[in-house]
Order: sequence, then structure tokens, then C-alpha cells
Amino acid sequence: MNNLSFLVGLKNNLEYSQKFYENTRLLYNEIEIVFVSFGSTDGTHEWLDSLQDKNLKYYYSDHHKTLSDTYNKALKVATKEFVCFLHNDMVLGNNFLAEIYLALEKHNIIYYKTIEPPIFGKDERLWKEVKDFGNSFDDFDYKGFYDYEKNSNPKPGQFVDSASFFLACRKDLLLNIGGLDPLFAPMFCEDDDLILRLRLSGEKIFLCVSAITYHFVSKTSRFSEEFRNKTLSIEKKSQRNFVRKWGFPTFSKSKAKYDIGLILKNGTLETLSGLEPLVSQIYTDFDFKSYLETEQLNTSINLNEKIHLLAEKREHDVMVYVDGSKMNSKTLHILNNLSELISNRVEQKQFRISFFKQLYYKIFKNYKPIIIIKEGIRLEKKLIKNYAEQDSQFFKSK
Repeated sequence: MNNLSFLVGLKNNLEYSQKFYENTRLLYNEIEIVFVSFGSTDGTHEWLDSLQDKNLKYYYSDHHKTLSDTYNKALKVATKEFVCFLHNDMVLGNNFLAEIYLALEKHNIIYYKTIEPPIFGKDERLWKEVKDFGNSFDDFDYKGFYDYEKNSNPKPGQFVDSASFFLACRKDLLLNIGGLDPLFAPMFCEDDDLILRLRLSGEKIFLCVSAITYHFVSKTSRFSEEFRNKTLSIEKKSQRNFVRKWGFPTFSKSKAKYDIGLILKNGTLETLSGLEPLVSQIYTDFDFKSYLETEQLNTSINLNEKIHLLAEKREHDVMVYVDGSKMNSKTLHILNNLSELISNRVEQKQFRISFFKQLYYKIFKNYKPIIIIKEGIRLEKKLIKNYAEQDSQFFKSK
């Protein structure tokens, strides 16, 4: 079977791209590899032009694009029925491809297992094992890793609720939902968003623990020369955009999106900043122009169409009434769980939340924000498809 493409996004770090390519070709010389690079300036594009490989497809541009744009372009360039997301800071196992093929015979979408050095401590998950075979290609213990793969006795695969970016599936499955969402610029949260959309579309996520790679971890993103001093701010921005899109944070138990209108009286920049991502529309009584000027730089969502003066108030399925002068960090923290609060009340058929319970008394004291629910209609399935830029000139293959 030779009907799968390896999709690999590149952004500088030429040495890693070269090592990944060399190692992968030693194992799998006929598999289609698709490289896509936006904005690399270290000779990556010239290197791609120098390769003589009939099973290589590539695209590059001097424009800077998001990680989502990069892999969406790779999806368009790939010619095979199945695709597999990879990074260039990986070493693939000897049996990786065979195990991927076997799993795809039974399941529409699979996630494979990564072995990682202890960069983040003992952060082990079902799809990730912490075991140190080296921190870079220069000190990598190839024999140790391949012996580990050969002698490991992995548990049978299983269906899981959460997973990582590292998947393999039919290409049309991803194209049908519009690929990855470039809202998360330049990166982070696009994997959480994609996994959520796949699950909402009815797909089951199967973890294939017998397909193994070694991942040096974020060598071209979090720890790269370009991004290492920006990682925290990029993560914060991505998390806020995830909440703007879905109405809940990535770690929320509730996965419900509602049409929420927020009435914010005595508003301040701090309260607006804390509440804006959580709701559909905000109506307030203070001058919010400075917030628009600074925050709009962090999102492609048009905030000018989201924040309005009180006089422009419209009715929404869920209405939230807040007095900004009485808000503090604790009250903001509780309201950060709006989706969960609303979901619980809809399930109990309690359509007015006024925080009179003792649980909230010490926090809210005499201040009682009010949440009124009309029907509690869930909207998250409307976000399964991502149409951002899908039909633009940019995605036409070069």
C-alpha cells in the first residue's frame, strides 16, 4: 500500500528539515513527503529546490502564514488518499508506517504515539511517553530508540476523547471540514480546535500506540530562535481566540456554545478584557475605543462588530447582566465558566441564574450578576466547518 502522504510544515531550522528528510528516506524511500514553508529565510527554500526526488512534493512562499495555513496548503498539495501530520523534529520508528496502514484499515482517523525527552517533566499521556533518547539529532540514540520500539509490547489501541496534533486519516475527511483554522496565529490551539470539530462531526478518535515516533519537541515552534521569547504571549493570544470562537476554554468540561449577549454597566478596560472572549456580543456604557485599538491586533475576529454601546442592545438567547464596578478577580473567575454554568442550568431547566446560593455569597456579597436563559440552544455544531480562505487564490497549487 502506497497511498499516504507525510505532511510536514517547515519554518526555518534547515538542519532539522534536512535530518528529518534523510532519516525518513532511509526508512521509507517511496512514501510521498509534502513539505510546505512560509517565510523561511535560512536557505530552506533553496534546499527544497535542490532536491531530486520523484516522491517529494513541496511549496514555499516568502509570505508569513500560520501553522494552520501551512498544513492546509500541504493538504492541497498532497496527491494521496490518506495523509499523516508530522513535524520535522521527529524520528520515525521502523514499523511506524506499517502500523499506520493497519490502523487506517479499521478506523477513519487515528493518532499515533510520541516518545519525548523530559522537557516538560513527567507529562505522560495516553499518546505520549517520556523517555530520553536525546534532545536533538546530534545526540540522538538511534540504536536505543529502535531497540525500544522492537522490544516494546504496547497495549492494544483504544478510542480516546482527547489527543494531539499527530494524526493520520483520509485527506477528504479534513478537507470536508475546511482543514485547520488560521484564527490561531501564528500557532497553538489549532489542534484542540481540530480535535473538537472532528468529534462534533461524529468522528471517533482512535489511538494507535504501536505506531511510534520520537519527538524532540517544538524545535521549530516553542523553542525555536524565532519564537522562544514570544511563546507565552502567543499561547495567551491563542487561548483567548479559542474562547472567542467556542465560548469556553480548552480545558472546560462543558463543550457547549450559546448565543450570549452581555450587558456591561460601569464597564472598565479590565472587566471588558476579561468578559469579551466569553460572549457573542457586548453592550456597554463606557468608551471602549482604546480596547478595540489594542486587542484587534490579536485576533482576526472583528471586535468592532462585537462590542456596542448600550443603546444598540439586542436580545439574545442568553442575557448576562454585569456591574463592572463590583467585579473582581474572583467574580471574573466564576464567570469564566459561563458555558458550564449555562449548561448545568439548562439541564436542570432553571433558566435564571442570580447567584443567591451560599456557595457564591462570600464572593459576590451584595452584588448579584444575573443570567437569563430563554431556550439554551446549543450552537457548537455550526462551527464544525472552517471556511477561512479555503477558496482563495492563496490555496491554488503552485
